[in-house]
Amino acid sequence: MHELIDLGKFELALQLLAAATLPVGLIVGTYLGRARGAMRKYMIRGAAVGLLGPIIYALWRYYRWMVRLEPETGYVGLHRPGVLALNVGVFIIVGAILGLAYARIFRGDARTRKE
Repeated sequence: MHELIDLGKFELALQLLAAATLPVGLIVGTYLGRARGAMRKYMIRGAAVGLLGPIIYALWRYYRWMVRLEPETGYVGLHRPGVLALNVGVFIIVGAILGLAYARIFRGDARTRKE
C-alpha cells in the first residue's frame, strides 16, 4: 500500500500554484478593472491576490527547511520545541502583515450595514 499523494507531488502542485497565481491574478484584475472602470485599483488587487501563491510556496519551503531531518548530523527539527515556537511566531507575523496589507488594499469593498 502506498500514499495517494507523496511529498514530491505536493511540492510540484505548490510550484505550479506559485507560478500560476500571479499571472491569473493580473488577468482577472485587468478584466475586472476594464469592466468596472477602475483599472489601477483592480490591477493592484489582482497582483495582491496573485502574490499569495508565491508567498504560500515560500512559507512551505521555510517550514520544510525548519523541520528537516539530517541523518548525518542528527538534526531533527520536528522534535525541537524551539523550532515549533519559531514557526508559530513566523506564521503569526506573516499572517498579521498580510492581513493588514490586504485590509488596506481591499478596504471599501465590504458592505456596511446602517443600523
